[in-house]
Amino acid sequence: MGHVELSGIGYHLPDGRVLLDDVSFRVGEGSIVALVGPNGAGKTTLLKIIAGDLTPTTGSVSRSGGLGVMRQFIGSIRDASSVRDLLFSLTSPALRRAVTELDRLELQLMEDDSEPGQLRYAHALSDYADAGGYEAEVLFDACCTEALGVSYDQAKWRDLRTLSGGEQKRLALEALLRGPDEVLLLDEPDNFLDVPAKRWLENQLQATQKSVLVVSHDRELLAQTAKTVAVLELGAAGNSVWIHGSGFETLAAARRERFARLEELRRRWDEEHQKLRELVLLYKNKATYKFRNGLALSGCPDSARQVRGSRTASGGAA
Repeated sequence: MGHVELSGIGYHLPDGRVLLDDVSFRVGEGSIVALVGPNGAGKTTLLKIIAGDLTPTTGSVSRSGGLGVMRQFIGSIRDASSVRDLLFSLTSPALRRAVTELDRLELQLMEDDSEPGQLRYAHALSDYADAGGYEAEVLFDACCTEALGVSYDQAKWRDLRTLSGGEQKRLALEALLRGPDEVLLLDEPDNFLDVPAKRWLENQLQATQKSVLVVSHDRELLAQTAKTVAVLELGAAGNSVWIHGSGFETLAAARRERFARLEELRRRWDEEHQKLRELVLLYKNKATYKFRNGLALSGCPDSARQVRGSRTASGGAA
């Protein structure tokens, strides 16, 4: 089983503002962690950093096991990709490279079927097999059958835009949950899913042995699946994370207790700060008094005469 660990992650926006500051937490082997926080706090940015799409300004990310990523938005009206494209986009980088090269050489063979071209194509087929391409096609067939009700051969060239948002999500989830990656990053996986599909997702996450970091606004999904919650908290110097390890259902009570503790600490700090200010003022007044009135006793007659002369001049002017 795999894991993900973040250590001191910081991220600055292009305009110089600090979005994330000293974010550290771990998604342990076989655990499901919910990442929650207000909109704009940096949840999707953090997932992109873990996935390697963004480079953090500070800190590091370590992980073991293959990494599978579900983006918040899979397809769009401008996306002309196919079901096949979607499924291969969820595979390993080696397999994605292999299928891209295979497709390129297939197109070349239509114009040039010379022996060198056929040899290059045969080599690409071998690389595709070594990268697990044929095993992936078997997996894709099971995913299409479950999510779309048809085989992979029937669905693979279908325009992704012809699928509903729920069908796209279900297909991607089938591929990730059935696939070989041991760590999954799921950004709003329940979006567009109907109620039965959401119940299916809950059951799948409860049963999986994979390590999962999930972002969702569905309280029921998080309550049924996540045992640990990483809470992104807004801060003036950058947003940071605190960890609640007792499940999502008790998060609200834990947050109230946390805010109460922070308020108490702030009150104590204000009290200590005021005491220090008063102490500094007291010593400042004492030092001024001693300087003005105690120099004669310290064996400095010249300085004492200067002080008395200053007082005389001041009195004369008055």
